[in-house]
Amino acid sequence: MLTPCADSTLSLSGIAFSLPHRTVDASTWASRCGFPGARASALLRNGVTQFHDAGAQSPVTFACEAVSALLEETGTAPSSIDALVYTHTIQTSVVAPPSGTAAFIQSRMGLNHALAFSVMQQNCVSPMAAIYVLRRFTAGRRPIRRAIVVCADVIGSGCDHLRAIQDLALHSDGACAILVERGSRHNRIAGLHLYTDSRYFRGTDDDLQPVPDDRYYWSAFTTMRTALAQAGITGSELTHVLPHHVNLPGWSRLVAMLAVPQERLFISNFGRLGHVFGADPFINFHTCPRRQPGTWSLLFASGLAGCFGAMVIRH
Repeated sequence: MLTPCADSTLSLSGIAFSLPHRTVDASTWASRCGFPGARASALLRNGVTQFHDAGAQSPVTFACEAVSALLEETGTAPSSIDALVYTHTIQTSVVAPPSGTAAFIQSRMGLNHALAFSVMQQNCVSPMAAIYVLRRFTAGRRPIRRAIVVCADVIGSGCDHLRAIQDLALHSDGACAILVERGSRHNRIAGLHLYTDSRYFRGTDDDLQPVPDDRYYWSAFTTMRTALAQAGITGSELTHVLPHHVNLPGWSRLVAMLAVPQERLFISNFGRLGHVFGADPFINFHTCPRRQPGTWSLLFASGLAGCFGAMVIRH
């Protein structure tokens, strides 16, 4: 039988991200895909202004850049990393077998002592799922004290028309790396809940678009409420809600359901960065100001195929 560690609580100890330098605005995207100007206007009304475009660059390039920046900015020695988890949303964001993306990043970054593996099929919630797995490791005798979760995705120029999620978001290419540590007193994960709604198992309709369903709000709300309950707080105690960059009008509805004042929804990156797949809430966590000790933040993501994830952080 596994015996619990003295302190299995994990903390977000550092975050770095890498985005392509090139940005494309909604009107240019609509024009180059042959969509009418009304499509761009609808995106703009929903707070969607631009995205970062990688062109022919590999997602692994951005993943390595994000991990390299994370190690440098946090002063972390590669030899101290016990686990590396690579996550992604779309299948083309991994190198073709028999090669391994996690192994490639491990080799390139010198993470020679790390247990390396990947998590997928949770789509944009995959980074939170990876952290959930790491929490389970630390609850037993697995000696994981410091780990890196990296998520990276690139749409690819041949699939440019698939960047849009209805008129609610435009996918950005890029990567984010997250340093997770056990035993830190700051930015501790106090609640983490994942939920998969099997009604959405197909992921999209025949036009590769999400299926509209008002029950989405209830699934998102209950996922966040469960994470808040794990942390022992209510929505009114949150200082920041850190969203994924999809459906800005819907976020106003969700924070009202949580009884959170609208000004606590952090939206500065929403239109500027686009929807960077699973990286959104973590980039927002990294760039959000005024995180005072003792305050609380809620991170949320959802993905196609009915995936939902919420994380509560005690600063």
